[in-house]
Amino acid sequence: MLAILGMIVVGCSPAIRVYHEIDKSSSVDQYHTFQWAKTDSAVWKLNPLYFNELNDRRIKQAVNDLLTAKGYLPGPGVSDLTLRYNIRVDEQFILLPDPYGYLYGDYWMMPRDNLFRYREATLILDVWHSQTRKLIWRGWAVAAVEVVFDQEKNPEVIIRSAVAKILDAFPAHATPSVGARSIATGDCAEN
Repeated sequence: MLAILGMIVVGCSPAIRVYHEIDKSSSVDQYHTFQWAKTDSAVWKLNPLYFNELNDRRIKQAVNDLLTAKGYLPGPGVSDLTLRYNIRVDEQFILLPDPYGYLYGDYWMMPRDNLFRYREATLILDVWHSQTRKLIWRGWAVAAVEVVFDQEKNPEVIIRSAVAKILDAFPAHATPSVGARSIATGDCAEN
């Protein structure tokens, strides 16, 4: 049953769907540094399966690497941009009719529908202007947990992939630093 649901969800849409919105009155690429907002421990207690130190490190490291590659630098102290992420997992349902729409019985035919339940996870990344506390960019990725997280897939790779897809739409800094260019291109400086 789970395999059927997985095929249906994958068949109907890509494994990870990504969206974003931006405050058009603010030019994100004018900023240079970023920092992470303080972690809200109350949120972590709501769902410790998804909010945990492992996922926190995976998400923050992926975001740090990708923003650095785009020319932004992590700032010690007060930075231009403040980042926060959130994870939301919701129960979803999909209604599928039987093949051909009928269940054949001994004396009559009756239509039958199948209701499948699955969990849909959303990773949200918010970027605020640090001084005004104004949200200037939001990106989020949505996927069916059962499709994306199966036993053969590495959570670190999946999280990095989702973050990369989210930040693909994030504007690059106007003048990336030398360190950022080497991370983006994979160049290594020899000592």
